Amino acid sequence: MNTDDKTLDTQIDAMMEQLTIEKAPVSLTFRLNRIPEEESRKARNKSSRWSWLKAGPFPRWVLAPAFAAVPLLAIIVVLMQPRQPSPAEIQQARQDLAVAFAYIDKVGLLTSNEIQSVLGAELRRGVKEPLSEHMPFTKQPLKEETT
Repeated sequence: MNTDDKTLDTQIDAMMEQLTIEKAPVSLTFRLNRIPEEESRKARNKSSRWSWLKAGPFPRWVLAPAFAAVPLLAIIVVLMQPRQPSPAEIQQARQDLAVAFAYIDKVGLLTSNEIQSVLGAELRRGVKEPLSEHMPFTKQPLKEETT
């Protein structure tokens, strides 16, 4: 810390000592003291289970149609339940599913055969050639038998 900092510190300390504490007006003090009471009252009102029934931004008669709509919605939900499929529909769905899986199986086999035919020889040659280059007793050309 150098001398300039020390002089600045002493100047600031001297200015702080010259400040006086002013009293707040009585009305402001009263309002500030009421804030915790109001906040706790609001919290109690919000935590009440039936606080939404108390008078608010809308009149209470507005709740009557809402209460009437609840049983109406319950009846609609019960009536709109999907019907159960018949045994014939279930059997048809099983047959359709079996046909779809048969097609998927057939396509899988065809794809597997195509991949084996295109990549199989190349992959076998790529794996065996580097190994055979380091083995002196294999001088014959590599020919693989296909099955």
